[in-house]
Amino acid sequence: MKLIHQPAHAHQKGFTLLELVIVIIMIGFLGTIVLDRLWKYRIFAEEAAVTATIGNIRSGLGLEVAKLAVRGQVQKIALFENTNPLMFLAQKPNNYIGEVTTENAMTEPGNWYYHASEKSLNYVVSYPENFYTNVSGIKRTRHQLKLVYTDNNNNGRFDKGVDDINGLDLIAMEPYRWVVEK
Repeated sequence: MKLIHQPAHAHQKGFTLLELVIVIIMIGFLGTIVLDRLWKYRIFAEEAAVTATIGNIRSGLGLEVAKLAVRGQVQKIALFENTNPLMFLAQKPNNYIGEVTTENAMTEPGNWYYHASEKSLNYVVSYPENFYTNVSGIKRTRHQLKLVYTDNNNNGRFDKGVDDINGLDLIAMEPYRWVVEK
């Protein structure tokens, strides 16, 4: 009977402790990179959703202005200034909570509301650490409906019967921006 000599490592199965640690470190490193990318994309998604909602409102405004113009009721457009812009949408956003009258009624991040006393449509930002504005308090966007007109007498205000109405626009009351580090 002949004995065959086999090296010590021939009977070893599985990973060494060092190999296992290296694999765990690599998975952790790749996971960190993926999570960092996902963190940035959620902020981009929030900004895109707000921009899309504002675009939808502006489209609704355009349709309402066109409807009144076709009917020969252009002067009625002025009545809509500083009203709730969401009344021009056939379907409100799912995250619209309605009209509020006090600051205490503000809602959780990620929701729209119309503040009746300040006549503004507001969006409470979900990720305030990446959002910059000069609005005090809760980080939010604030928009108002404003009459667009030609100031024929150059006095800086709308004068019914003198100035020409061009439409309505949803404007930001203060500048704001989302910032994500590259």
